[in-house]
Amino acid sequence: MRVEKSFLKWVGSKNRLIPQLLPHLPSGKRFIEPFVGAGNVFINTNYDSYVLCDKNRDLINVYEWLRDDLASLLNETKSLFDSRPDFYDVRAQFNNVTPKLSLQRAAEFVYLNRNCFNGICRYNSSGKFNVPSGKYKNIYFPKSELIAFSNKLISGSVELVCTDFSTVIKTAKFGDVIYCDPPYVSDINNGTFTGYTPGKFDAATTKQLYDLLYLAVLRGATAIISNSNNPLIRKIFSDFEIYEIDARRSVAANGNRQPAREIIGVLTPEMV
Repeated sequence: MRVEKSFLKWVGSKNRLIPQLLPHLPSGKRFIEPFVGAGNVFINTNYDSYVLCDKNRDLINVYEWLRDDLASLLNETKSLFDSRPDFYDVRAQFNNVTPKLSLQRAAEFVYLNRNCFNGICRYNSSGKFNVPSGKYKNIYFPKSELIAFSNKLISGSVELVCTDFSTVIKTAKFGDVIYCDPPYVSDINNGTFTGYTPGKFDAATTKQLYDLLYLAVLRGATAIISNSNNPLIRKIFSDFEIYEIDARRSVAANGNRQPAREIIGVLTPEMV
């Protein structure tokens, strides 16, 4: 099958897992993603309507510009890729000068994403983007991917939401399909994921996610989750039907990029 690619590089991207994930996504009219990230699942599915949610305001800002004014975003972003300003100058401007929700900030976000180390999107406790520059010989301007993503956004009913996952899951109703790809947690140190944004995603947060999904399924929605394959996650999502998959590592501190075991969990109304 042909897998469409997002214009963003993203840690934990589901692009390589699309062929393994799609068979577990049931039919439905509305598809809800509380952790949309780079949007690879969105662009490779065909539901009547979507709710795309993420806490990252900069990410949602880019999506809004793609939806509302593709030409302006393309021009603004291409000018950065053509002129190739210093990465750290752009990062300093992004953090300290550029107005929030502006076209310029959307373009800078894409530029930083394609130029930074491994496409990591990380902010410090003050909300400053703090990923260093990557070492790339050539920086690809994802024009065709930006256009394709924009076309997908405007081709149907797509709601963009910048909020916490709990808020959007509480809106799920009968017939909805919820797919969650949250920050992964380990089964050590209380499963704490220090993460790429201020705050943390730990075992307690993951349990909160489970509770919200279980209630949504009781209302008639179907819930699908992705996560690391470890005893903690299996215990939290013990009510889900669990499928093991191999996932290629995109970032590994020790340089090990061998496939890692992950899980896809499914919970349907018939199971509760």
